Amino acid sequence: MIEKLRQKILDFINSDKDTPILAGFSVGLYLLLFYYSKNFALANSLVQLSLFAAFYILIPVTVLFFGYKVLPLVKLGEYRRNYLFVGMLGILFYFIFDLIVLQFTEKGTLLLIIIAAWFISKKYKKYYKLFIILFIFLSFFNLVPILGIVFSKADKKWQKQPDNIEMAVFKKRPNIYYIQPDGYTNPVNFRDSIYNFDNTAFWNYLDKEGFKVYDNQRSNYYSTLLSNSSMFSMKHHYSAADVEKYRAREIIVGDNAVLRTLKNNNYKTHLISEKPYLIMNRPDLGYDYCNISYSEIPVIKDGWAVNYDVFESLKKNTQNISDGGNFFFIEKFTPGHISVYERRIAEDQAIQEEKDKYLNGVKEANIWLEKVIAYLGEKDPDAIIIISADHGGFAGFAYSIQSNYKTTNKYKVNSMFGTLLAIKWNDAEAAAYDKDLKTNVNIFRVLFSYLSQDKSYLENLQEDKSYVRLKEPQGLYLYINDKGEQVFEKIEK
Repeated sequence: MIEKLRQKILDFINSDKDTPILAGFSVGLYLLLFYYSKNFALANSLVQLSLFAAFYILIPVTVLFFGYKVLPLVKLGEYRRNYLFVGMLGILFYFIFDLIVLQFTEKGTLLLIIIAAWFISKKYKKYYKLFIILFIFLSFFNLVPILGIVFSKADKKWQKQPDNIEMAVFKKRPNIYYIQPDGYTNPVNFRDSIYNFDNTAFWNYLDKEGFKVYDNQRSNYYSTLLSNSSMFSMKHHYSAADVEKYRAREIIVGDNAVLRTLKNNNYKTHLISEKPYLIMNRPDLGYDYCNISYSEIPVIKDGWAVNYDVFESLKKNTQNISDGGNFFFIEKFTPGHISVYERRIAEDQAIQEEKDKYLNGVKEANIWLEKVIAYLGEKDPDAIIIISADHGGFAGFAYSIQSNYKTTNKYKVNSMFGTLLAIKWNDAEAAAYDKDLKTNVNIFRVLFSYLSQDKSYLENLQEDKSYVRLKEPQGLYLYINDKGEQVFEKIEK
């Protein structure tokens, strides 16, 4: 059987019949599946699949077929196979460079590849058909993980609440502003040997404005998607496979326990974000309003370069808000965190430069937060304002993915999870409800317990544990236990 397959491949390669459409299709299929194997969670809607298929398959097919047909018309028919050989490689690397966005994706690099391919094609032009076979073969390797995700069953059991908190009846009904400055670490971390940053002026400002700052607050997970999906569910998911790979956005901005509880109390819900990061895959929105419409979101690009003025959107939405209660989730991607990928510089230099860049982001975030707080203080003085980051800033690492490998450095672990939490309760009674608030997973349970004036909901606080999924050693590990102690325990979930 293997010999027959081998002979068919050789017959296909040596055939005088050219296949420009198949050549374009093979490149496009590989690119399409390559993208989805790496970015399924960003583009798992039907409209995106349709547009991506058209983009990655129709363009290569059209370019190669059109060029193949035109060359004879301009008396260059003898170079048609050279064109297919060079065209397949040129299209492949153009799209791959566009996807991975690395430093070597300069136009000159692509030009060198095309020139090299041209010279190679002079002798081996018929072997463009070998590329067809290779791309189709490699496509199956990318297809396997995609099918694993598509046919996996979503686990919703972990989202079930241990009590009836979703039916809690609020006795206090202030407007609620949940402001999330991405990656803003906590006061304890700012004072340690890694950050060593004096943020006293901002802490004093928050105190003057009536905020309670939770000095040692931390997240339960180390990424925006994992942290927020747990927080808005008021439950631990332990980095469940479906949440980690593709369901996080649907949970965060879709149907979740927090939004259900708010809507059961007739709150209007508003999502205001600086970037379309949380809605890139166009999930079914559970919010009544979003400042970004799906028609504005780029389909092919990830939208990371697109920015919306959060402050102006907030002002617009608070001009005529209803009296029945409003909830605002405001996502600001400042200060952010250090670079995701490794840079081509010495590690010590990268650590210092990334920390400096992060701290500059903190200064910018402080200015922005003060502007928002001042506005809300004037516009909505009785509101509850929660400023809460999703995870730490990762200062101390050379790049954030470095945290995927085991570290026993306590300051680096704190840097991953330490988060700013400051709440303006406007009510001394809140102190009776928030004394055990230590991690993000319990923020809304504490809030809803206070609003409903029912302390029984505090009996089901989630464990204050922090987890990370490592590449080496591979697996899900507990990094910080319920007592706030740093540990290293593999979790079998």
